[in-house]
Amino acid sequence: MIVAGGIFTVLFALVALRALDLAVLRGPALARLAAMQHHQRIELLPHRGPIVDRSGDPLALSVDVPSIYVRPRELRAAGADARLPALATALHMPPRALRAKLASSQPFVWLKRQALPREAETVARLELPGVYTVTEGRRFYPHGNLAAHVLGFVGVDSQGLEGLEQRYDRVIRGEPQYLEFDRDARGREMFTGGVGAAPDQGNRLELTLDAAIQEATERELQSGVAAARAVGGAAVVLDPATGEVLALANVPTYNPNEPGDAADRRWRDRVRNRAITDPYEPGSTFKAVLAAAAIEEHLVTPGELFFCEHGRFQAGGRTIHDAHPYGWLSFAEVIQFSSNIGATKVGERLGRDRYHRYLRAFGFGNRTGIELPGETPGIMRPVESWSRIDLATLSFGQGVSVTPLQMSTAFAAIANGGTLLRPYVVRRIVAPGGEVVLENEPTAVRRVISTRSARTTTELLRRVVEEEGGTGTKARLEEFPVAGKTGTAQKVDPTTGGYSSKRIGSFAGFVPADEPRAVILVLIDEPSTSSYGGVVAAPVFRAIAAAVLKRLGVEPPAPTVVARAPGAAPATPRAKPASREAATPANAETPSFLGLSLREALARAQASGWQVRVTGTGYVAAQEPMPGTPLLSVHQLALRLAPAEAVASP
Repeated sequence: MIVAGGIFTVLFALVALRALDLAVLRGPALARLAAMQHHQRIELLPHRGPIVDRSGDPLALSVDVPSIYVRPRELRAAGADARLPALATALHMPPRALRAKLASSQPFVWLKRQALPREAETVARLELPGVYTVTEGRRFYPHGNLAAHVLGFVGVDSQGLEGLEQRYDRVIRGEPQYLEFDRDARGREMFTGGVGAAPDQGNRLELTLDAAIQEATERELQSGVAAARAVGGAAVVLDPATGEVLALANVPTYNPNEPGDAADRRWRDRVRNRAITDPYEPGSTFKAVLAAAAIEEHLVTPGELFFCEHGRFQAGGRTIHDAHPYGWLSFAEVIQFSSNIGATKVGERLGRDRYHRYLRAFGFGNRTGIELPGETPGIMRPVESWSRIDLATLSFGQGVSVTPLQMSTAFAAIANGGTLLRPYVVRRIVAPGGEVVLENEPTAVRRVISTRSARTTTELLRRVVEEEGGTGTKARLEEFPVAGKTGTAQKVDPTTGGYSSKRIGSFAGFVPADEPRAVILVLIDEPSTSSYGGVVAAPVFRAIAAAVLKRLGVEPPAPTVVARAPGAAPATPRAKPASREAATPANAETPSFLGLSLREALARAQASGWQVRVTGTGYVAAQEPMPGTPLLSVHQLALRLAPAEAVASP
């Protein structure tokens, strides 16, 4: 009895210790395991919100698609091996890959995420045990590769990976909801608490892009790259009055519906947004910034003459060349003919500290602040390291690297009267209920030049396009005035650190020049036919500009009304004058005659019916009324000429 009682006492003690271990020591952990087995929670993700252009045209949508998964144990228990080839055919998978998935020890295996509806229907007809279908949201881009570098793309789990899809991922995805349920002994779901309504979709992004302008920009850029047999290109279209991005295009591009395999070494070239990530040396387009700075500082006038050394000039121990051997050129002609030597002399007069201050004011060396991910600030060395040759090369756009978007915003500052604006691509964010979550407005960063200086610079840029001998004549439009600048720059060899034989041709400008509605930059990377921006980029600018003005509904200026001097013979109105500066539309502004010879100034003035009074000899150094002032009813013009020696800069 004593022995039996002792045995039972020990056994009861062991049971008590085991109960203490299970209930007290390991109780919380076991309770969590039990909850995981019998009580679960499902995360219900809402559809990603749509992305639309400025007119409401959908650029990105979410649609329901089937995803197919398998429970390998159920399939193996049913002995359906003979039907696996049919399953592989239905899923368009190699049989070996399918068998590898089914060999998994996991209770749940995806067979194909976001399958096609016809694939899901074929699988359902096979009626295989353990093979199931669930509905998921898939991102769909109805316009294919349109604005691909702006929109970006998403992964199979509906997470943004590039572009706006990545930048505003949390905003577009919305807030998930959670559905709780219990499982029975066989793992079947029991929704004891009921099933709630599906979660709302994410917020809607309304962009500044115009789908029609974007399509035209991409089409013309692709044609320009193909015509020049180039490796790539970029184009940007801005509204200079607001900073809104109307179009942003890159070549090569991709289809965000099928972005491709990241393991492909050329994949990054297609996906990279070159317009904001790839800095390049701007070349002679930079002379527009130089001109604006020098005019703002009252260091030059359009008619002031510079001796261009017949094409060769020593500066800082280096020789600077011009494309053509020029002698005396007015500052207006320095910009018109794109003289590097003339620009160098203006840069020396401006000085490195003042020039650096203006470059910073125009935004170079800093990110523009656009909402797209991956933007780079460009490359601009500290002013303390500038030597004389650095100042010279910076005057014509070498030794500094900018992004196409930076260059576009700088030209927009000239076009809008001197104010640098932050470019933006998201107009507003709207919640599913219609509430506006965020609304962007034009943001002025700083004033960089005065309105008067911007207007004078615009007149110089018009000569580049509209005057014979200008480097940008291929950008000329028949019915609208154009202001712009060509650029041709060497590319740096990343291996040697020096310049290579490869080139970049570009053109930046705005239309109409008198009342700008669009700033357009076109960049052609490594053209094979010609390296000059005026040859490969200017025609693309012209084609894009024509499409943009048509889309914006900009009407051509009214036919010219000629005001003739008293007693003069009646003049025949010209609908398409040879020079827009000479034939000015009614209610327009006084054109510029600065820097012209006496013969050229008289010919243009008389062609438009001006009464001219001339004093002095040489070239036009001043005029009254000043360029850009409103026209009066009586066209009276006073020109003061000065000899070359009086205004020359050696």
